[in-house]
Amino acid sequence: MPKILIASDLHLSESEKSYSFSVFEEILENAKNYDALFLLGDTFNTFEDAEKLKEEFSKKSEIYDKNIYLLKGNHEYLKSGGIALSKLKFADNIKIIEETDFINIENLDIVAVAYNENYNLGSDFIKEIESLKEKNRIFFGHGIVEGTLWAIEENEESAFIPIEIIKKVNPNLAVIGHIHKQMEINIENINIIYSGSVRVWRKSKSEMGIRKCLALNIDDNSITKKYIDLKSAGEYRVYNLNVSEMESKIEIISKDWSNKDIIDINIYGIIEDEIQLEIKKKEIINKYLEFVREINIKSSNLFFLENALNENIIKEFLNIANEFEFKNNNEEDLEIVELAKRIGIEKISLALQNNK
Repeated sequence: MPKILIASDLHLSESEKSYSFSVFEEILENAKNYDALFLLGDTFNTFEDAEKLKEEFSKKSEIYDKNIYLLKGNHEYLKSGGIALSKLKFADNIKIIEETDFINIENLDIVAVAYNENYNLGSDFIKEIESLKEKNRIFFGHGIVEGTLWAIEENEESAFIPIEIIKKVNPNLAVIGHIHKQMEINIENINIIYSGSVRVWRKSKSEMGIRKCLALNIDDNSITKKYIDLKSAGEYRVYNLNVSEMESKIEIISKDWSNKDIIDINIYGIIEDEIQLEIKKKEIINKYLEFVREINIKSSNLFFLENALNENIIKEFLNIANEFEFKNNNEEDLEIVELAKRIGIEKISLALQNNK
């Protein structure tokens, strides 16, 4: 009964070498319990990164005493100048898949299709599929499966895998790299799994949450799935905080952060002094930067009112709004209150100016 581990979109890069390799090392540690490791594309951020990092990548890979199958993704084409990835010297246990490969592991047939701008159902491909004998089959690919674009929440390059190719394979399931959000979709009775990125590569909604790799256990009657958390990957965390309670809230939420996390904080609310705000933002960033991979405080949703808060009628209005806000724990209601405060202050300020 074979067991295989799957990871995708590692994006090993020279610019984030230490971080991205730490994730790879954790993947390899998990892979020791499995019969093969499959990397489903974009293992390297660019071809140039593959050239620079191949020796270190190979050295780490040799610790794993089984095969690592490296499927070529669209990022391995970047800055390649037309050079094939297979022309680079990797460790012997690293098997590069640049087009299509048919792999058998015990009672499992695997059809692995690398990224291609023009997929086609050639006669040789069909003959190979017809020769498959195992009841258990898995399709591996890198791209967006035709017919699933509606479910994808990120702006990815078009890399469409025709559903007809997967249907010809008739797999128990299809596991696809390229999309960084982890999700499962059924289309035309095929279970399609986007395994997701194994590390935080960019600040995107699709890369929020714990990064995982996918483990499959195959027996005669079924294929069972399990996701394995990758602690070294960290998380991309986004918070929306009222400027008036920014410091106290950050003090609380920071207890969950790790040194691999990227933190984005969007502050909203009403301020009178932009200079003091910038000083406070810098103080907070300097305080927490050593504990996270990156921290940013964005203030585009702030409303600036010079001297407005000195008016008694505005103070009275805010006291009423703040009292309601204090008693309410519903996040949507609190956003409405904040908007109401802003509109109310604008209207009162305009009325005061007109009276003057």
